[in-house]
Amino acid sequence: MSQVISLLRPRELSWRMIAVREPWAIRFPAVGAVVFGQMIEGTCTLERGQIKRELQPGDFMMMARPPEWTMRSGPQVEPVGFKVLFADPNALQGEDCSKPVARFLAGHFLFAEPNADQIAGLLSPIVHVRAADVAAKRLGRLLSLLDDEATADRPGRSLALDRLLEVILVESLRHRANQVESMRPGLLAGLTDPRISRALRALHLEPSRHWTVAELAREAHMSRAGFAARFADVVGNSPIGYLSAWRMSLAKVALVSSKQPMIEVANVAGYGSVSAFSTAFKRATGISPTAYCQMAVG
Repeated sequence: MSQVISLLRPRELSWRMIAVREPWAIRFPAVGAVVFGQMIEGTCTLERGQIKRELQPGDFMMMARPPEWTMRSGPQVEPVGFKVLFADPNALQGEDCSKPVARFLAGHFLFAEPNADQIAGLLSPIVHVRAADVAAKRLGRLLSLLDDEATADRPGRSLALDRLLEVILVESLRHRANQVESMRPGLLAGLTDPRISRALRALHLEPSRHWTVAELAREAHMSRAGFAARFADVVGNSPIGYLSAWRMSLAKVALVSSKQPMIEVANVAGYGSVSAFSTAFKRATGISPTAYCQMAVG
């Protein structure tokens, strides 16, 4: 899974503590980021289309590029837009101090564009980690530390929370990887499959190698036909289709994060010439590598 973890350093991490009094409801807009939250105190219902989750104290949730969603204390409450709450943190405090208080940490990870699709593909629509389910595990301890750090006022609190949240992102994926039976097709499902993961590790280690399906099948200790069918079923793409997409992801990262000559970027993507790489890149993205660099810089 190290190849995946290497993608997980966010370009931007933002969070804030939200405190509200019952009754309350907040409507959050659709965003092109990975959003997260942890209930610190109180309970609520998270609603995203037909999906509903009851969040208890200590529960952690994460969603990749979600459409509009709502968090609420009860069904009969008219939601307030998050921008309203952002502008006025006291908008949902109410005047009755006897009403129950809910507090939760809310924020988002924003990834560099070459990695954004990969990250979104790793996550389920909602990753919900219940505090009671992981009390004795690594993620449980991290969530406890997050709770403690978020409610304290120690020097370096912001920096500590940023680092904890990055580690929690990785641990949430690991937690999700243990739930193989309910996992949708994708890279994470492939990395948890004993045979397909061997082929994925091989092509991730040597992405520029001129792999064939037969060679990858040998890495997986499977027949060519059986491997191709199993790979497509688990990963959701053909072996060569996945390899091409992975190479383009690496090429995008190289184009925007280094000053490598174009021929070296082409080699990373498995092409022996700049012209062949440029043709393939434009076919995959709709623009040339040079134009992609210019857009990224702009």
